[in-house]
Amino acid sequence: MSGHSKWAQIKRKKGATDVKRGQRFSKLSKQLTIAARLGKNLDMAVAAARAANMAKDTIDRAIAKGTGAGADSVQIEEALYEAFGPGGTAILISVLTDNKNRTMGELRTLAGKQGFTLANSGAVRHLFEYYGILEVPAGPDPDATQLALIDLGAADVATEDEVIVGYFSPTSLDQARKAAETAGLTVQSIRLGYVPKVQQTISAEEQEKLVHILERIDELDDVDSVETNAAL
Repeated sequence: MSGHSKWAQIKRKKGATDVKRGQRFSKLSKQLTIAARLGKNLDMAVAAARAANMAKDTIDRAIAKGTGAGADSVQIEEALYEAFGPGGTAILISVLTDNKNRTMGELRTLAGKQGFTLANSGAVRHLFEYYGILEVPAGPDPDATQLALIDLGAADVATEDEVIVGYFSPTSLDQARKAAETAGLTVQSIRLGYVPKVQQTISAEEQEKLVHILERIDELDDVDSVETNAAL
């Protein structure tokens, strides 16, 4: 999983800007809404929002939308779209949307402009594993932090910038988050997501094109996350 870090690093740096921070809050709000509607993973969604410093009233409004308690309640659905990028790389796009037709239309338009190809369901999904992903500061002793996450049940760990990323089974992620906090670790980010099983090597030119494509996809309002199997 270590090669998976480059795109994650790019997203982390982009997320530091005010505009990206607003987009991140929008995505987190949708996660809260759908978790509240489905009645699952709500504690984890709240923890993710708090880790991003989302205000309590914003969290409460997002939950109310999902439970139907708010005046502006909406029906948000999860969907997964698959695509091929430069060099035949796999792209997996997770969305949270109140209108799948609109989302698909936006993706088709973007694909035509940016040069990637939308694929049939199942075309690339098998190239990825689904994990619970938890990020904590590396701290003064990164090795000790990595071992702490492994002790909490991480299947694998990686160092990205000054962050330690732990990969857990999706069902144990919230338990791991609570245990990490009890152990004195600061949880910076927590989410469910896809990680490539094997990295695909592409040329420098293809890497540049792919990163541009991933950034444009990630900017769509309905897109929750976008991943690739490319070794960037």
